[in-house]
Amino acid sequence: MAVFSLVTPSFNQASYLRAAIESVRRQQGAVLEHDVRDGGSADLSVEILRSYGDSLRWRSEPDGGQVRAINAGLQALTGEYCGYLNSDDIVLPGALAAVTSAFAANPQVDVVYGDAWFIGPQGERTRAYPTVPYDFDTLVQHCFICQPAAFWRRSVHTRWGWFDPDCDNTFDYEFWLRIASKGARFLHLTQALAESREHSETKTQRQRRSIFSEIRRMELRHIGYCGRNWWEQELRYLRDESGGWASRLLPGRREERLYGLAWWPYVFWRRRLGGPLRYRPGDWRA
Repeated sequence: MAVFSLVTPSFNQASYLRAAIESVRRQQGAVLEHDVRDGGSADLSVEILRSYGDSLRWRSEPDGGQVRAINAGLQALTGEYCGYLNSDDIVLPGALAAVTSAFAANPQVDVVYGDAWFIGPQGERTRAYPTVPYDFDTLVQHCFICQPAAFWRRSVHTRWGWFDPDCDNTFDYEFWLRIASKGARFLHLTQALAESREHSETKTQRQRRSIFSEIRRMELRHIGYCGRNWWEQELRYLRDESGGWASRLLPGRREERLYGLAWWPYVFWRRRLGGPLRYRPGDWRA
């Protein structure tokens, strides 16, 4: 049976760390090597890790950040199938067995991803993750792949590289987009494989400006244009960052129509301050 390599990066996540580890330890029907990479936490994380004795592979030391910790962990392991589980997320029972079966039945597939749930700080399910069947054009517009519910063959790294540390907030999306643009084959399982936790300390909640900048760079690098959804979300972010005055001035449908009027001034501004932009005709229009 093929072996799974699973890495858990963590830093000051003692509130959630044990739940993440236990969700991995409950997996059955798959051979698993699990490595927890703690970045030198100052909370109770190390005590939690020590409580597992020799039954858990882990280390706690400065590691250069989440991306480098994941890359180092995966490179130190040897399994044919790879994945990573953040210390505030959960992998659901039976997930790895289902993925193992999917890879065995589909030898041409490089990445298997499943459905997932968003959960709150206490583990309560809040809503389904907006996962959809694989389509490249849709992936350009939305990252519909839930990271803790996604697994890939080690050969993907051999062919197309590791996670990019320059995309600190969006490295999973950059990875999907990069390998998809180079021909990687994806398979969607209509089975919930993981739970993605939302709380105030997640990077997606704290780093909105950096996220938009990283997505812009990665889309220009890998596909040569920015998707329509990026433009819409960027403009909405600028509107909201103004304190909401634009939303109060232009309510409802009028506001949506005026996004089109904002297009050319915004392109000019980005050209002057942010380097060249390319735009695929028709992508902006619904």
